[in-house]
Amino acid sequence: MNQSGRRPNATTHNLQVFTDARVLARDHFTEPQDVITAHGRIVAVVPAGTGVSSASSAVETASITEVDGRYLLPGFIESHGHPVGFGINRLHIDLRPSAVSSIADIQTAIHQSVEQADPGSWVIGTGFDETYLSDGRMPDRGDLDTIAPDNPVALARTCGHMVVVNSQALAASGVDESVVDPPGGKFVRDAAGRLTGLVQEDATRLIAQPEPDDATREEGFALAQKSFHSWGVTTVNDAIAEPDSMRLYQRLNTTGQLKVRMRPWLYAIALSGRAGVLEELVAAGITSGLGDDMLRIQGVKFQLDGSLGGRTAALYEPYAGSDDRGILTHPTDRLVSAFRSAAQGGLRMAIHAIGDAAIGQALEALEASGELPWITANRNRIEHCSLPTPTQMDTMAEWNLIASSSIGFVYNLGDSYPAALGDERIERLLPHRDLATRGIVAPGNSDVPVTSGNPWHGIFGAVTRTTRTGKVLDSEQNISLAQALALYTTDAAYANFEEDRSGAIAPGAFADFQVYDRDPFALAPEELLELAPDAVFLSGEKVHG
Repeated sequence: MNQSGRRPNATTHNLQVFTDARVLARDHFTEPQDVITAHGRIVAVVPAGTGVSSASSAVETASITEVDGRYLLPGFIESHGHPVGFGINRLHIDLRPSAVSSIADIQTAIHQSVEQADPGSWVIGTGFDETYLSDGRMPDRGDLDTIAPDNPVALARTCGHMVVVNSQALAASGVDESVVDPPGGKFVRDAAGRLTGLVQEDATRLIAQPEPDDATREEGFALAQKSFHSWGVTTVNDAIAEPDSMRLYQRLNTTGQLKVRMRPWLYAIALSGRAGVLEELVAAGITSGLGDDMLRIQGVKFQLDGSLGGRTAALYEPYAGSDDRGILTHPTDRLVSAFRSAAQGGLRMAIHAIGDAAIGQALEALEASGELPWITANRNRIEHCSLPTPTQMDTMAEWNLIASSSIGFVYNLGDSYPAALGDERIERLLPHRDLATRGIVAPGNSDVPVTSGNPWHGIFGAVTRTTRTGKVLDSEQNISLAQALALYTTDAAYANFEEDRSGAIAPGAFADFQVYDRDPFALAPEELLELAPDAVFLSGEKVHG
């Protein structure tokens, strides 16, 4: 295989044959086939034993990869993730449920980091989820002050929409008890009116934790690429592609070090400390589709609300047991203007809207933009789309909107939802059966690092609606295994306008493969969680296994 460091779409062997492969054909695997590729694309799929002779009849000698009767799937497509952030998180304190189970565990992890840190330097942890802490609550400012009196500490919740900070972090950020909540954000206070250290949504931009430098981004992204390969993921939609990330992707693409196809969505409107670049993109004439097979701009990303587990997603009715309806991050008139600019500038839109109130705001602003013909023709997206109403889904179907569904949340975050939503709303959470009935394409995603980027977690959740603790959320929205696999293959390719070249093993498609030694259709649902590819190929080049 290619070890030269050249770009993956320029493989050493022009002709390659993957022999004796059982190929995914939606709801089953075929009898053994030979898959012939050239220059990183599939040119033919023929009966086993005929591919080598067919290829060797050409002028150039073919390279042979023996699949040995194993199961060949197209590379998975992650429809919504944050690969650079995921990689950088790998360099911070790991506070995911797999690493900590109590606030005491969090304190121990922070204490160990503080002991190695210089006084006054920031200590950062990521991934905690209070649902899985034995204390049954979030850590707070006091918990952190006890073990880090001299260092600013910032801990990001798994959803990425809020942080918990200590007193030193507030002081380093110039925030005191007199701080006023910014529009679209909140500094949470206790019953006495004192800051708890929990900072939500756009208020997080006022916390002055240091930005990673270029070397840190590159180190983190290298780790992220290895993780994606281990999960069989060969294409990733970056749902918040910031300028520094774009520069990184372009540099790696130029040097042949980009080993995952990147599909970036650039951040449209400034929020939570992130710059918005919509006006600059339109002014420069940058449109969706610019790029090459390894790096191609998809459009612009908008964020309208927060997260369900963190209770900042915007709902029509309050969260269970409270009067809180979450947070809408932008006024509707601002969105109308921005959506109009994006459409007129030829930039597809990916609109983060988790709660029904946020989805409603997105649809209202899209209609008011006056650009519905363009919107309907260009596969614009509602990101996460966790709690759409039936009427909203009808409108989405009419406008050919994509529901970029974070179905990975069911397994990884689902235990937090019943208490937040109550039983009635759970039955329409991430409603894949209802979406499918209406013909709405709904590719699956993990929102990594919000949850594990392993697509099998999302597939398991789509089929069983079961959480990591074994709780079945509902029996209303299950879909079949074939449908669930499509979420990460053909449906995700369609959402990227790449159904002609991605998501399937067929002539013209990228030679992006993953090889398994077991047939997923022959397994019990719980065994899907254990699956991992034996080998992964990008444009015919082996990148894992």
